[in-house]
This record gives sequence, structure tokens and C-alpha cells, in this order.
Amino acid sequence: MKSDPGYRAAFGPVWRALLRDYRAGEGRRARARLGFLTPPEGRGRVVWIKAGAGPDSLRLGVELLGAVRDRRRDVRVVLTFEEDDPALLTRLLQPWPKIGIGYGPCDRPRVVTRVLDRFQPCGIIVAESTPPENLLRRTLAPVAVVGDAAAAPVSTAWPLSAAERAAWQETGQAGELMPAADPQARFAEAQADVVLRSLAGGGERRLWWWHGTAAQWPVWLETWQAWPPSGEDILMVSLEGGASPEAAAVTVSGWDRSGLPGGTLLHVDDPRWYAAAASAAHGVHLAHPGRDVLWQALAAGSALSLGTQADVDGLPVTILPAPAGVTGHWQELRGDEALRRKRGDAARRRFWEERRQVDANLTALMDRVWMW
Repeated sequence: MKSDPGYRAAFGPVWRALLRDYRAGEGRRARARLGFLTPPEGRGRVVWIKAGAGPDSLRLGVELLGAVRDRRRDVRVVLTFEEDDPALLTRLLQPWPKIGIGYGPCDRPRVVTRVLDRFQPCGIIVAESTPPENLLRRTLAPVAVVGDAAAAPVSTAWPLSAAERAAWQETGQAGELMPAADPQARFAEAQADVVLRSLAGGGERRLWWWHGTAAQWPVWLETWQAWPPSGEDILMVSLEGGASPEAAAVTVSGWDRSGLPGGTLLHVDDPRWYAAAASAAHGVHLAHPGRDVLWQALAAGSALSLGTQADVDGLPVTILPAPAGVTGHWQELRGDEALRRKRGDAARRRFWEERRQVDANLTALMDRVWMW
């Protein structure tokens, strides 16, 4: 799980992070890092949701906050995080009562003691963050960890993958070990806007979606341009981390919704368009299969191939590490609609299998929260 070293227990990274906070004028973040936090006003015990760094962890934290709020109206809920994302929070948060949201503390022993004294939580949920060992060892409250295996005992563990579940089994630190399920499957859109399909026009033109890294793009672009249908079809491209691919003249965020000619390279520069891209594409290749694009492609029922194996069991995908293998695969899909539909249906079934397990795990976790 992603976690900022400045929020862990090592002395050096924590104090360097504090200096950066103060130099950047972020005194509020520095004070939170040192544990000077106050729970929301009102009565009721505190449930603390501790998210890590990055949008995946923050989004899961908000999802858990809403689930706790719906199940336990009597408690106060605190959500802390390591990286802020105001746009994401504005889009996801609702006006729930008795909640507190902000930067969290590091895992230094004295800081942990200070926060536990101030919060006195009745339960803690660690959401996709490096398990804080000092916190886990010092709290008397039940702890549920969503993600990586911990080196200290927890009451409930929710692994995201089969590999994480095996790690939890090896450590033996989980009082209750749930089935593996990736919460990203809950965030993928099962139905998407089909406006991108209008780009295909008529005849034999197709849309394809390629997602990878900036380092992988030049070789892929050369392979794409050498593929005969590339002059007629449209390639949608997105790069991990939001980088801009060379040669892509049109961005989806700046597109005026007019038809695009064959051979266009369309940069999907906004992740909010991933669902539409996956739904419109005749085939999808994830050279770098990040969790968000993977589950979205599966949810859309894409004929999907990956550049490398993903840490998810039972994926109905083809592994194609070489770019030439991808265009060969797409050529096969181009001429066999029945094959494309068959693979798309298998992808959709795998997505719904994961989505159902995520929902089951969330229900089970909220059952534990009810007892806190």
C-alpha cells in the first residue's frame, strides 16, 4: 500500500517532512503529523478511519466513512489521510453529521499515544495504508486493516488480492481473515456514456484503447503506425500518471464532440473518461494494468489484453508483452465479432464476481463496526 515515509515511525523522514510542511506554510499538516488532532464535536464514541497516500486510498476512506455513518449514527467518525485531494473530496463527500476530516498523524510512539488519548477510538479502520505498527501495538481498540499484511495483531483483515491474503495467512496476525476483494471494482462504472462510439462513424472503422507508461509509448506508437488499419481506425491512448503522449493532437477534455477522422490519436487525459473509452473500444490493451483501468475495462466488457500479469486471480485476459502481439490480437478481434463478444462477456462476469465479493466484505466489516 502507498504511504508517505513522513507518516511512518522513522525519526529522520518524519522530521524532514515537518520541515517541508512549515516551509510550505502548511502548519496545519505539520501539527496533524505530530498528533495534535481534535475529534469532531458532539457526543458518541469515535471510529477512526486512517487512509494512506494517493486517490485510491482516499476514495476508499470516503466510502468507508459513508458506510460507517449509515450504519452507526451514534458515533463520531474521523477520516485522516496523508495526501489531500480537494477536487476528489468535493465530488465524493456528503454533508454527514459528526464527522472530522483532515491530515493524519505519523506513527512515532509519542504521537500515537497523543492521538489515542485525544480520540479514544472505539475502533480503527486502516484503509490502504502501510499498517502503522506502533498504532496497532498500542491501541486497545479493535482494528480492521484493508490491504497489506501487518506485523502486529488486528481483529479483522480485508486483503485486496490473493497474494495479500497469503501474506496475512503467513503472518497469522488477523483474528478474522476475509476473502480477497479489490475495492476498486466498486468504483468502476458498470454503465458508461456511449458518446465516444459516435467517433467510429461507419464502415470498418474501429476504436481501440491503449494504456501504458510514458517509457512504453514510443515503441507502441511505432508499432501502431505500422499496422495497416491504423490509418482508418482511431486510437485512444492514456498514460499512467497523466503524462501527455507525443503525436496525440486531440485530448478528450478539449474535444468539441465533432467527428474525428480515421488515424486520429485521441489522448484520454481525464480518468473520468476511462469508462466511456472502455465501453467504446473494440479492444483494450493495458500495457501497465493499474487497478483503476483494469476494473473499468472489465466492467465495460472489453476484449482485454495485458502487457503483464496483474495481481488478480482468474482474469479472462490475454497476456501480450510485445507490441506486435497486441496488433496481431487486435487484427483477430477486428475480423471476429463473435470472439470479441465472448471475451467481453467473460470480462464482465469476472468484474461482477469481484464487485459482489467487495460488497460482501463491506457488509461484513460494517457488521463488526456495529459491535464496536
